[in-house]
Amino acid sequence: MINTTLTHAFAYSAIFAGYALVTLTMYPRLWLRHYPAAERQQQPPKGRGERIATACHGIFFIVVILLALPVLSLLIAYGAETDPAIALRHIAILGIIASLVDWLILDWLLLRYLQPQWLIPADTQASSWQSKKDIVKDAIGFPIGSSIAVAWGYVVSRFF
Repeated sequence: MINTTLTHAFAYSAIFAGYALVTLTMYPRLWLRHYPAAERQQQPPKGRGERIATACHGIFFIVVILLALPVLSLLIAYGAETDPAIALRHIAILGIIASLVDWLILDWLLLRYLQPQWLIPADTQASSWQSKKDIVKDAIGFPIGSSIAVAWGYVVSRFF
């Protein structure tokens, strides 16, 4: 059973990371809230269209990527009649691994260390993405994301 969960966790993490990378590359200001503090302050305010797009992106990301995909994964992997403990474990592991990928691969490796030009927004300074304060903020995001995953797994497990 754990192999199935781990397989789904890596697939889910790839979808999670893929969505983040594509949207950051194509529409970087959707992620303005996640820019380094120094860069965020230098950006012009979002217009009405950008605020609407950011709200739609946030709703889609939370509802579909963070909440619905783990439940869909659970249903595909174990069916609708699974044990609550399995449901909790499955969803928690998916979220914890996705949080780990977000922290170590997206935030630290790509944005803070490698900094490919296609990923760092053109109107920002690459050096600002290495701020220690923002690196600490990224690290704090891991336990927060993991806790949310465990809580969501608990909520979903109550329905099985």
